Amino acid sequence: MYGSSVFRLARKSSVRYLKNGSNKKLLEFLANMPKANTARIAEAQQQRQNISKKGEKYGPSTVYLQVLGSGARGVPNTLYLFTDQKRYLFNCGECTQRLAHEHKVKLSRLEHVFITSKTWKNIGGLPGLSLTLQDVGVPKITLHGPEGLDDLYNATKRFVIMKEMQVTMAPSSPTEDFEDSVMTIKYVHLFPQLTLLQDIPPQPPKRARLGDVPTLTYDQFTHDKTDYYKRGTEGEGEGKSTPRSSRSPDHRVKKKGDFMNLQTSVAYICTLKKRLGALDLAKCVEKGVPPGPLLGQLKSGIDVVLADGTLVMSKDVKTPDDPGPVFIVLEVPEISYLCEEQFAAHFDNGINSPENVPSLIVHLSPPEVFHHNNYQAFMTKFGPTTRHLILNSQNSCLGSEAVHRTQHKLHLLDPEVFPLLKDPSIPAEWGSHPPTPNTNSPTKIKGIEDMKNRIAMAQFQNIINTEMKPSPPKETAEGDEGQKLETYSSRTLTMFHLRPKREIDRSAEPKLHIQDYYQETMGVEGFVACLDKFREEAQNLRYANNHSSNEYPKIVFLGTGSCIPSKTRNTSAIIVHVDDQSTILLDCGEGTFGQLVRFYGPRKVDELLRTLKAIYISHLHADHHIGLIGVLQARAAAFANAPEKNAPLLLLAPGQIVTWLTMYDKQFEKIAAEFTLIPNQNLMDPKEPGLTPAALASIGLDSVLTCLVPHCPNAFGVAITAAGHKLTYSGDTLPTEKLVKIGQDSTILIHEATMEDELADEARIKMHSTTSQAIEIGHKMNAKYTVLTHFSQRYARLPRLNAHILNENNVGIAFDNMQVTLSDLSLLPHMYAPLQHMFAEHCVDMELKAASRVRRKEKPSITSLSGTRQFSTGNTAQTTDSVTNEQSNVKETVDSVSQIKENIENVAIESKENQT
Repeated sequence: MYGSSVFRLARKSSVRYLKNGSNKKLLEFLANMPKANTARIAEAQQQRQNISKKGEKYGPSTVYLQVLGSGARGVPNTLYLFTDQKRYLFNCGECTQRLAHEHKVKLSRLEHVFITSKTWKNIGGLPGLSLTLQDVGVPKITLHGPEGLDDLYNATKRFVIMKEMQVTMAPSSPTEDFEDSVMTIKYVHLFPQLTLLQDIPPQPPKRARLGDVPTLTYDQFTHDKTDYYKRGTEGEGEGKSTPRSSRSPDHRVKKKGDFMNLQTSVAYICTLKKRLGALDLAKCVEKGVPPGPLLGQLKSGIDVVLADGTLVMSKDVKTPDDPGPVFIVLEVPEISYLCEEQFAAHFDNGINSPENVPSLIVHLSPPEVFHHNNYQAFMTKFGPTTRHLILNSQNSCLGSEAVHRTQHKLHLLDPEVFPLLKDPSIPAEWGSHPPTPNTNSPTKIKGIEDMKNRIAMAQFQNIINTEMKPSPPKETAEGDEGQKLETYSSRTLTMFHLRPKREIDRSAEPKLHIQDYYQETMGVEGFVACLDKFREEAQNLRYANNHSSNEYPKIVFLGTGSCIPSKTRNTSAIIVHVDDQSTILLDCGEGTFGQLVRFYGPRKVDELLRTLKAIYISHLHADHHIGLIGVLQARAAAFANAPEKNAPLLLLAPGQIVTWLTMYDKQFEKIAAEFTLIPNQNLMDPKEPGLTPAALASIGLDSVLTCLVPHCPNAFGVAITAAGHKLTYSGDTLPTEKLVKIGQDSTILIHEATMEDELADEARIKMHSTTSQAIEIGHKMNAKYTVLTHFSQRYARLPRLNAHILNENNVGIAFDNMQVTLSDLSLLPHMYAPLQHMFAEHCVDMELKAASRVRRKEKPSITSLSGTRQFSTGNTAQTTDSVTNEQSNVKETVDSVSQIKENIENVAIESKENQT
C-alpha cells in the first residue's frame, strides 16, 4: 500500500518548506492533478436549459407547495414549490439539502431561491446546497430577498467556490414584480416601524471576555485570501496573510440605510399564471367544428363562426379557465414589522375580487408574533376561505425517518452505545402484532422474542418523549369576532395543492415503522446467532472493565460522513463530555445543532448547550465548520431564560476564520459576543501554551496541543488531555508523523478514514487517509484505541473492511449518534461481525463495485488490441479468447454474490480465532 511512501512524502515536503521556504514543485504537481469533469457539468447545464424552454409556452398544470423543514428547533423553515415546469425554494436553512436528499425532493431543476430575512435559520443551507447544485450541472441560481443577501457568497468565497455556476441577486424591488412562465411575485418589504422615525439606536456594550484569556490581535488573519480547496501541505499556511488596506473594495461604511437593510423582511405575494381550460373534443364534434386552427382559437377563449354561419362559443366546448390562485409567504420577525396596508388588496372585504383573496398564507413568523392579538386580527381580514400553514419553532418535526431507522437497528447491538434518539416528533405506526419468525430455530425464536421486548421498550420511550414535548398547535384558531381560521401545523412533506385541486395533503409525511426495522435486521440469515454471541462478549467485557467507574470522558459522534450530508451520515461533529459540567465540540459541520436536538431531545438540548465550553475547528472546509453559527445562536438562546451567566465559549480554530465570522457579524447577525477566538496557530508549541491554566480549567482540560497536517492550508490535528486521558483527533489529513508526535500514548485516537485501501491513489490526491493508514497511525502513536470516522458517502452504512482490519482488536467504526465511554471502547472491535450481517446487502454492493473497478483496470488492454483493426488470424483468436475470459470473469463475479454473506461470516470467525 501507500502508507510508508506517503509518510516519506509528508516528511520530505515539511523539511523542504522549513529549509527553503518554498513548495513550488509540489504545488505545481498538485495544481496539475485531475480536476472535476467540467465538460460533464457544461453538458448537464445545456440539457437543463433546453428542458426549461420547452415548458415556457403554457401555464403550469400541476402546482403544489411542500414543506421540507418545519421550522422546529434544529431544522430550517424551508418551503419547496413544485410545478411541472420549474422548481422554487423559499428559504434555505441548514439541513435543507439533507432533507431533500432523504425524501427524494429533486433540487436539480431549481432556478430561484426566495429568502424572507437575512438570518442563519433562513440562509445557513445556501453554501452547501450551492456546491451540490453546481456539481449536478445547475447553470444559474437567482437569489431574491433583502439587499445584501448575496454578500453571503462574498463572505464564504474561500470555502464555497462558485466556478461552474452563476449566482445572481434579483433587484427584489417593491416597485418591480418578478415574472416568469409560472407566476408573478410581488415583493413586500417590511421594516420595524420605529426605525422609520428614529436614528440608529446605540450599540450595546460588548460583553466582557474571559478575564484569564490573553487579549489577542488578529491582524495577520484578517481579510484571508486563501483558497481552501488548493491542496495544502504540512508546513503551509501559518497565518501570515498580508492585511488589506483599510479602504478595500469590500469595506462598507455604516449608514442608517445599511442598518435598516439588516432588519428588512421580504414577504412574497405569488400569483400563478392563468391556465386555459381543457377543450372537450366530443362537444366540438357535436357542434360541427372541423379539425384545424378553429380548435386552437376555441381553446384560447375565442368564439368562432363556422362556414355555415353557426356561432360556437368557447365556454360551451371547454372547461372553465383557472385564473391562478394566490398564495403569500410571510415572515414578521416582530410585531412592529406588521404593516397591514401592504396586503390590503388581498383582503376579503367585499371590494377586492375573489380571485385576489389568497388560497394559502404560509406563516414563518415566530410563535410570539403569530399568537399576538394584532397578528391574529390581521389574519382574519383574509376571510374564511384562506388557509394558514405555520412554519416556525412551535412545530416539532425534525423530518428524518432514515436516522431513526439506522438507530433502531444499531440499538439491537447495544442500547448504551446506540441509545434510542430522544426525538418524539415523528409518529410511529404499529401493527396489530409483531412479525412472526419464518423458522422454528430456537435461536431465531429467542431473537424474535428479544425483538418484541425491544419494540415494547421503544413504545415506552416514545410515550415518555411525547409527554416531554409541547402540545401541538390546534388545526383551527379563533380570530377576531369569533371567526374560525383554518390553520395547519407543518411537518416535513406536508403538501398544499394549488392546482388542479386546492387542498392540504399529509399522506407523504414521514412515519416510523419500528417493527419493520427490526424484522429487516432479524431476517438476515445468521444475524441472530451472531448478535447473541456479541451480547455475551459485551457482558463479559463490561464486567471485567468495571463499567460504572468510567463514565467520563464520554464521546458522542454527531456526524461521521465526509463532504456532504447523507440521510445516514451527517458531516463532521463530535461532542466530548469532559465531565457533567463541561463539554467540547470537535468540528461543527452543517446540521450539527439538528443532530444535538435529535440525540439529547428538544428539552435536554438546552442543558447540554449550557455546558458547552469550547468548540474546536480543524480546518476551513465547509463540511467542518459551516454549522458553527447555528450552534452559537442556539447556545445563546439556551442561556436567554436561564439563571446561569452566559460566558462566551472558547473557539479554537484556524485564525483565518475571523474573516468569515467578522463579515457575518457586520452584515447579517451579531455573533461576535458569543465566542473568544484562540487561533490554532497559537496552540502548536507545548513550551508556550496558548491557553492559560485558568482558561484550561474553565473548560475542564489539562492541555491542548495542535499541529499542522497535510490536507489544505491551515489544517490542524489536535490532542487534548483531561483527567489523565489523552484524546487525539486528526481532522482531515494524509498520514503524518506530526500527529503521531502530539498524540503519543493517546487513550483514544479518532482518525479520518475516508477511503478504503484499494482507493489509496484517490485518497492521496484528495489528501485523505485510507482505513489501513489510519490504523497504522494509531499503532505508531501507541494509541490504546483507534476509532475510524469521516467516511466517504459511498460507504453510507459501513466502510469496506478487509481481513487485516478485522484482525485488529482495538479499532472501532464510528456511526452517527454513537456514544462511548472509555469502558465501551473495548466492545467496538467485536461489533464487526454483527454489523456485516446487519448491512449484508450494502457489503455485497461494495464487493461488486470493487470487482467492477478491477475489471475496468483490466479492460484497456483488451480495447487496445481491438482498436488496431489489423489482426492476423492468431491475433483475432487471441482477442476473442480475451473477451471470452472477460465474460467468464464477470460471470464468476456474479456467481460469487451468493457466497459473499457466507464469506463474511467465515472471515469474522477466522478473525476471532486469530485474536484468540
